Amino acid sequence: MAKATEVTAGSAPAAPTNFTYPLSLAPFNLPLQGFLAVNPKFKGIAIGAFVFNEEGKLLLVQRAAHDSLPLLWEIPGGACDFEDESLLHAVARELWEESALRAKSIDTLVGNGVPFSAHKGKGPLWCKYSFLTRVEGYDVKLDPNEHQAFLWVTEEEAREGKCGDVEFQYTFKEQELAVYEAFGMMKEKTTLG
Repeated sequence: MAKATEVTAGSAPAAPTNFTYPLSLAPFNLPLQGFLAVNPKFKGIAIGAFVFNEEGKLLLVQRAAHDSLPLLWEIPGGACDFEDESLLHAVARELWEESALRAKSIDTLVGNGVPFSAHKGKGPLWCKYSFLTRVEGYDVKLDPNEHQAFLWVTEEEAREGKCGDVEFQYTFKEQELAVYEAFGMMKEKTTLG
């Protein structure tokens, strides 16, 4: 029976920067300012990390009760900062800050990016890019300021919104659809060897 696990991060070292990535992701190896210059319709970029464990289960994290979108579920991620060396470095940083997992490689983009506007669709246009990310180990430690629990879910559980006795809802429909796409990509990767 699966239960949502609550764990908190202690004082952790800086986010890892020694991950690998394929040439196909070179367009995301730009600093935020450079990426926005090439994509001027966006005013900001958010990123996400799809992390699967050795059993093929996906990491989902539950937003803190005191944060925006309280108690809803998502993959680790967040906003790219101008201080990030690149968008790919933002993926590694956000993954580290939110789960204490070290990115070993950022393998591929899931989907084509999801444009969105903050403030109920009336704010500036942002885009969220999410990536299949391999990690060094699976010992998750959450930052309680952002997330309060995590689950490793199968595709069936992800689609049912239930893992053991924990029922969950995604932050947005787009997040849910991206989860399904990531599972499909992992299946295809496994089939191709």
